[in-house]
Amino acid sequence: MRKKLGIVCMILSVVFLAGALTLFLWNQDQANEAERASMAVIPLLKEAIAQGEEEPGTPTEPILQEKTQMTEVEIDGYHYIGYVSIPAHTLELPVMSQWDHTRLEIAPCRFSGTTMEENLVVIGHSYRRHFAALNQLRVGDEVRFTDMDGVTTLYQVEAVDVVLPSAVEEVTAGFFDLALVTCTYSGGTRVVVYCDAQ
Repeated sequence: MRKKLGIVCMILSVVFLAGALTLFLWNQDQANEAERASMAVIPLLKEAIAQGEEEPGTPTEPILQEKTQMTEVEIDGYHYIGYVSIPAHTLELPVMSQWDHTRLEIAPCRFSGTTMEENLVVIGHSYRRHFAALNQLRVGDEVRFTDMDGVTTLYQVEAVDVVLPSAVEEVTAGFFDLALVTCTYSGGTRVVVYCDAQ
């Protein structure tokens, strides 16, 4: 009986190990695909920004109120509002204008807010070449966001925190000009990097 129980335990161990390996490889494949997709979009965003800067427009009506909507550009069926740069990790990532699970598998996404209203929240997966290293950022590190109008806002990291997924109001309250958010490795909590414009 003990021998049979030992064999069953060994078989279950192999099955669980194979399942864990399969999940790991699937996650790696997703991360690699996301990295390829992001890297392909960055030059297209920069080109679109450069084209916009080369074609200055003359407004026919006086601007009566401050712009509060971010300019978007469509690439391969997705809308982008610009790109985020994190020099400490040599990262440059496109940011989609809206979020859902499909978009997050391609690039970080705006969760809420705008740069003009100083309450932008960008979320991304903890893929190796996306937001996996957010928890390694330190107070004083630099983050840049370049929008589709060619305006680059320089931010400085003010705090790095770990919060529960339910802390949406805390993250989106606008206490900081920019918040970058990703899951911890376990998925049970979120890493949030709070930044203020310089």
